[in-house]
Amino acid sequence: MKYEITPERRDEVCEILATRIARYGMIVPAIFFLEMNRPISFLGSQAMHFISPMVGVFIETFEDYAFFFEDRDNLEMLIKRLEELGEEQEEEEKARKARLKAERKRKREERKKKSQQ
Repeated sequence: MKYEITPERRDEVCEILATRIARYGMIVPAIFFLEMNRPISFLGSQAMHFISPMVGVFIETFEDYAFFFEDRDNLEMLIKRLEELGEEQEEEEKARKARLKAERKRKREERKKKSQQ
C-alpha cells in the first residue's frame, strides 16, 4: 500500500514552506540549498519517514513534509514559488523606495518654497 500526499495538500505544504522561508528573508540561501541537495532529497525524505514516529508527536504534519520531499518535482515547484516570492518582494521594495523618494522630493520642495517666502 503506497501512501502519497494529495495534490491539494502538496500545494498547501509548498505554500507554507515558501512563505516561512520568505518571512525570514532566506529565499536565496533556501534556493541554493534545495538545488544542491536535490539529488539526495529522496534519501532525506526517507530519513524523515524514519524519525517521524518520534517527531510526529510534536509536529503533527511532519509526515506530510516527508512525502513532499520524496518527489523531486515538488522541490522544483517549491523553488519556483520561492523565486516568485523573491520577485514580489523585490517589486514591493522598489515601490517602497519610489514612494520614499517621492516623499523626500515633496518635502524638499516644501522647504524650498518656505525658504523663498
